[in-house]
Amino acid sequence: MRYWLLSLVLMISAISCAGPSASVEPSVLPSPTLVPPTQSVALPTPTPKQSLPSPTPQFHERRLLGYSPEGRPIVAHRFGWGEVKLVLLGDIHGGTEENTYRLMSEIVAYYQKNPDQVSPQVTLWVISTINPDGLAHETRFNSRGVDLNRNANTDHDACPENDWSPDIFDSEEYLPGGGGEYPFSEVETRILRDFLVDAQVVISYHSQAGLVVAGGCGEGPSRQLAHLLAEATGYSEAHSIGYPVTGSIVDYLAFRGVAAVDVELINKVDTELERNLKGIRAVMESLAEIVSHEH
Repeated sequence: MRYWLLSLVLMISAISCAGPSASVEPSVLPSPTLVPPTQSVALPTPTPKQSLPSPTPQFHERRLLGYSPEGRPIVAHRFGWGEVKLVLLGDIHGGTEENTYRLMSEIVAYYQKNPDQVSPQVTLWVISTINPDGLAHETRFNSRGVDLNRNANTDHDACPENDWSPDIFDSEEYLPGGGGEYPFSEVETRILRDFLVDAQVVISYHSQAGLVVAGGCGEGPSRQLAHLLAEATGYSEAHSIGYPVTGSIVDYLAFRGVAAVDVELINKVDTELERNLKGIRAVMESLAEIVSHEH
């Protein structure tokens, strides 16, 4: 018992000797600086965003227009980005006018090397062949047996002799069914029609008559274009090719107000590049005069 009492006395003594526990001061956070309502706060001026320059379009573009019935690509090459759409069309008659395909290919190579020769007023388009199946099979017709330059709708101008017909002529014979089942029945001519919807000048190359022939009824901008090309190239200007032509693409375009002509090379071998470059230069230099005849 006395040991228990002794322990109790010692505990009470230890508690009474200990001082009061130290109080912990709470941490004091700084008061936020208040701005009087009448005082404005100067905010930092945001740095203006730098506007990116508009991308410059490529001078040369290779554009896929579509595919032939046998799956061959139909391609157009663009040079420049002027207001006037000038289109050079080659090889609508496939393998029988293969030199016009080579001529267009040479023209593409020329403007790739000489871009400064394209007038700033012009967007120049070159279609080397609209009839790749005929070119591959060495025939005048497409793979469905249709002459693509007899398949356009030419029934609305003032020249009934050029109206579309399913039965056609070429330079050698009468060909029943060669004009197709109906105007623009062929995928190639529909591709061409749609691509040329905004064209202002179209030159279609053929062989081998050595002529320049205006589209349509021989009036307006097509006649002006034919006269200019004949002077520049040295080909003879003619009112017809010498046999009935129905459903041709330049007759269709001329009725729509496009300056459109056929250029016939002298033979079926040579491309005659230099004289045709002279013709293209003359057209570019006289665009204002040619296009003004459209109105």
